[in-house]
Amino acid sequence: MEKIKYMFMAVLVALVSMTVTSCGDDDDDENVSNQKNPASMIVGTYAGTLRQPGDNTDGSPCYVAFERLSNTTVMLTRFICEDYGFDQEKINFKVSESNGVYKLNSERSLAIEGMYINGVLTITFQTEGGTTWIFNGKKEK
Repeated sequence: MEKIKYMFMAVLVALVSMTVTSCGDDDDDENVSNQKNPASMIVGTYAGTLRQPGDNTDGSPCYVAFERLSNTTVMLTRFICEDYGFDQEKINFKVSESNGVYKLNSERSLAIEGMYINGVLTITFQTEGGTTWIFNGKKEK
């Protein structure tokens, strides 16, 4: 009887230890992947509006598209806003991530930058004439 009691306790300890150690951190896998490959979060097409700072109107409908060049670089392939005649040339951006905020910094110009938070992309840029514009859009599915 004593031998069965010890065997039962040994099996119980083994089951409890396996249960405790089998709890994983599966939720962190996506975050680790996005930190190593932040460009993957930016790639896609966005539909939104373009307006100047302080403009309280609905803005003009615009579309922006990004392609992935590397784990940390994307290319702005399309920036179309027919109401204002925008059809921007291709621009490469370095992408960095910190606490779920993705920053886009132009490799070529300081006059354009962006930010991606919770599915919303904001791009701020300045034209050659010095006018500042802001695009806000959501990723299309």
